[in-house]
Amino acid sequence: MVSWRQAFRHLAAMLFTLAFALLPAVARASGATFPGQWQQVASGTHACETCWVEIRRNGPVLKVTGKDGWFAVVHLGRAGGGYSAEGIGRWSEGGDSHYRGQPFDIRIAIVDKHLYMDMTVRMDDGSTRTVRAIFDKRRSEKSRRLRLARM
Repeated sequence: MVSWRQAFRHLAAMLFTLAFALLPAVARASGATFPGQWQQVASGTHACETCWVEIRRNGPVLKVTGKDGWFAVVHLGRAGGGYSAEGIGRWSEGGDSHYRGQPFDIRIAIVDKHLYMDMTVRMDDGSTRTVRAIFDKRRSEKSRRLRLARM
């Protein structure tokens, strides 16, 4: 018998795969751009209302930094008019993550104004772990305005 968690993980994996497969068709209508801060709204592992990623652009290269201690450099793809990017990164040596110091491959894509992230972490024993998450820029911008209003 399949538990609801296994079913959810399977559904989440299918949605991520579908999002990347349909990227060229959907991305053109998206209207969102990579640079800025993105708030996590869903994850394949656990929900994290305080998790975010910051993306800065330098020509065709993007630097992606995660709140929980990782960074990546990705190159914009040609498919979908620049709404996808692939690259490599590494988890910080410090911190609490069990991925501490591990390298990873990363793919990000904008689909329907959401940022989809698919990270494959290479572990010391040769195995891989997949981290998937969806981010929303609008929620992050709203949170930033609220913090400024409280000051």
